[in-house]
Amino acid sequence: MSNSRSVSVSEAAAFCGVGRTTVGYWVRSRKLFAQRDGRNYRIPVADLLHFLKSTGQPIPPELRNGNSQHPVFKSFQSCWSFWAGRNDGHRCGECAAQRHQIRDCFRIRDSGGAGCPQACRDCRYYAETFLARFQFIYQIDFPAAVFKGLSLWGVNAGWAALCEAPEESFIGMGIERVVHPSSLPAVISTLKRMSLGERNAGGTGPIHINTPRRKKVPVDAWIFPLHEPEGAFLLLAGPSGAEGATGGD
Repeated sequence: MSNSRSVSVSEAAAFCGVGRTTVGYWVRSRKLFAQRDGRNYRIPVADLLHFLKSTGQPIPPELRNGNSQHPVFKSFQSCWSFWAGRNDGHRCGECAAQRHQIRDCFRIRDSGGAGCPQACRDCRYYAETFLARFQFIYQIDFPAAVFKGLSLWGVNAGWAALCEAPEESFIGMGIERVVHPSSLPAVISTLKRMSLGERNAGGTGPIHINTPRRKKVPVDAWIFPLHEPEGAFLLLAGPSGAEGATGGD
């Protein structure tokens, strides 16, 4: 069964060997995400798998799909749907993310149009929906960043140290604020070649990274496409052999 499919409450109960009321409790208590389908609910298979794995329950054979050892993530749910019905200070009706249907809501955090009572780094929705998909970067020794649509989703401590800025400041930051203008064409060219399926297109070679003092820090960079988050890229940086590129704009 494909993880992109959904199942009914009755099907989920049969797969898990429990009653419909048990699955209904999982849904009502927000332990398990479900989508309304008329008067009924449909449960994304990805969310059912994530719930079962996170609670230590066995995975039914019908749901394994040959990938029982692979990481499982919750299906995408908009931030305003996630916070609906919760009395926690979120002003979703006033938020630009809901008004403009912005999927990656953290990209508007510096615009003044967000209705969130907390920073993204402290947000449960951000942690479960976005961070969970790329937290592997914290195990990478090289400076590493994840971006999609030319906006950063997050960076590890190595990248933050490279750019001399706190990790949380990169959430939603435009990549043009990280990569020096002189190096943006090389990065964009690499992305174009990768989109055309060109092999070995991930090495961009020497590029320059911005720091708060507008210095150009030379690094060797590599870009790799990621399966999760879909359409996102991993950007790695290492020491560069480039010379004479440490100062000025």
